[in-house]
Amino acid sequence: MGTSSFRAGVHIRIDGIEGTLFRKLDDETWQIEDKHTRRIREYRQGDLLALYQSGKLVFSVRPEGNFRRPYLPEAHADKAAWDIAKIRRQYVLAVMDMPSLGQQTKDVIHRTWEKLKNKPTKCPSEITVWRWKVRYLKAGRDIRALLPAKALRGNRKERYPDEVLASVAESIEDIYLTQERNTIQDTLDEAEHRVRKENKLRPSSQQLPLPTFNLVERTIARIPEFDRYVARYGRTAAEKRFRAVLHHHVTDAPLDRAQIDHTPLDLIVIDDESLLPLGRPYVTACLDCATRCVLGLHISFDPPSHLTVARCLQHAFMPKTSLLKSYPEVKNAWMAHGVMSGLDVDNGLEFHSDSFENGCYSLGIEIHYSPRKKAWFKGMIERFLKTFNENVSHGIPGTTFRNILEKDDYDPSKFAVVRWSTLKKIAHIWVVDVYHQKIHRSLGVPPALKWASGIRQEDIPLPDDPKSLNFIFGKCEERTLTHKGIELHGGLFYNSVELTYLRRRLGDSLRVEVRVDTSDLGHIVILAPDKAEMYDVPCLRLDYAASLSLYQHKICKRFANRHLGNYSPEGWLDAKSQIRKIVEEEIFLKKRRTRSKAARFRNMDATEPSTAESVPLTPALPVSSSSAADDFNRSLQDDVAPTPDRHPTSDSNASPRRITPRYRDGGPSE
Repeated sequence: MGTSSFRAGVHIRIDGIEGTLFRKLDDETWQIEDKHTRRIREYRQGDLLALYQSGKLVFSVRPEGNFRRPYLPEAHADKAAWDIAKIRRQYVLAVMDMPSLGQQTKDVIHRTWEKLKNKPTKCPSEITVWRWKVRYLKAGRDIRALLPAKALRGNRKERYPDEVLASVAESIEDIYLTQERNTIQDTLDEAEHRVRKENKLRPSSQQLPLPTFNLVERTIARIPEFDRYVARYGRTAAEKRFRAVLHHHVTDAPLDRAQIDHTPLDLIVIDDESLLPLGRPYVTACLDCATRCVLGLHISFDPPSHLTVARCLQHAFMPKTSLLKSYPEVKNAWMAHGVMSGLDVDNGLEFHSDSFENGCYSLGIEIHYSPRKKAWFKGMIERFLKTFNENVSHGIPGTTFRNILEKDDYDPSKFAVVRWSTLKKIAHIWVVDVYHQKIHRSLGVPPALKWASGIRQEDIPLPDDPKSLNFIFGKCEERTLTHKGIELHGGLFYNSVELTYLRRRLGDSLRVEVRVDTSDLGHIVILAPDKAEMYDVPCLRLDYAASLSLYQHKICKRFANRHLGNYSPEGWLDAKSQIRKIVEEEIFLKKRRTRSKAARFRNMDATEPSTAESVPLTPALPVSSSSAADDFNRSLQDDVAPTPDRHPTSDSNASPRRITPRYRDGGPSE
């Protein structure tokens, strides 16, 4: 970078438009000629200085004559090159005001050479010093013009014929730039094969030279690195590798922004009673971005769905006052809780459901969706889940490792020793007593201390009515309220005295909004058409639906339809009892390695021990044959969605039609 001044003939660029300072009319007015249109514009001297200060006006050094040498930036020149440039500058300054040629100039150059202690080794000639002087002046006295032009040395014209270069380019396209990721040697072999094939068709006097390894390597190096990576590894991998953080969202206050995600644990847990392996559970976590505190945690055998997200968010909103009562081993308090202002999520189906969006918007939570396959947009929760897996799962007997290559001959189900209740205890102790109390690398302080110093208790936003959370995050349905009540899930009816009064007030047949907690079908929440009141409505068959999940209900319906020939709630109740017996036998079955589906049917609680008591089951009825148990085992193993309601047929032994499961709100469709 040299220097310039406002004088006639100087080239400038204003907002990208090149021009020349044409003439100065008076002390305050300049005429500027546009380079392309030759149009003359007038500018005040103060306006030009203001444009220069704002960066909109820059001086452009335009080389004249045959001088086209590029200016090398400092990063491209080493110390030796800069020493040479400084020596050349001494010669240029010595002859600056002297004639270009002559004995006097020669004497000055020789005295300067002796003064610099014979540097360079041979005294430069008058012509050489004159060339340095011309370069230096045309560059605006920029010393970079005197740097050695090593990049301009040598032959820069390709020595191979165009036919050879075309063969090399085609070989690179067909062999190197592919998902198979062939080597440069493979590409060279293909290029040589194509050239030899072409030479067979040519006379001996017009034979083409064979390409070399350096030629292929040099041609590949000219391809942009991003394009090469896209061709060999895919666009998603390339965008991840060459990503750049341009607009980083900074959060300074707790609950300003949070992130939520799921992951399967790299650990096989065992049943508390039978001590047999159940399988790998899932963990859903919600992390506060400003303090890195864990707001909510949910561990269960349910795969990622709207239900697991709702449970994690409810745990994040509520104070953890019962933590020490549930887990006396925890030494510190879990202070992080409250409703966040923004929530970062990915593009999973559970985050695009109407129930999730309505629940977040009802509490004033803005949802921020990450771009597709760009996990680094919510890197905090991704890193936390990795840390959680490494500290809770890895190193414990029964770990499954991160991938199959690390496992070798290790059998996780054979060495699993961690009970289901112990896993939840370990998870809570690690989060509260280890992760929250350890100094975070990015924060410089422990997350618990960052939370305590960043927010006051009176500033934590909480839901107005904790009981309404089940309604807010429940599965959204729209049904017609009649004298029978509300019918859901193909045969479950919900009604109450309050709904009778509602119909008498607004009409005998009403279209109402229903919210269903898919983990407990014993009750639903109904919103009146005028949006003024909410009603907690029990199921008319509470003996069957209490503490029953939607997943369990569908299994019971299918079992009763197939093997009991009963399509009424009485048959479902019998099926529930028999399935419970089969599940217990499944847990104790020795031949299966894991029993995660059976554990999911048992409706094990995830985050904290449940306070709800299950309705006693009716005595188990004997199963007519082993086929019922085998069919149920297969359904648990394959996770096949239950068949829809249908009328009984004359052939009760006919095989039921298998349907493809469809999902909405994260759960199987009806």
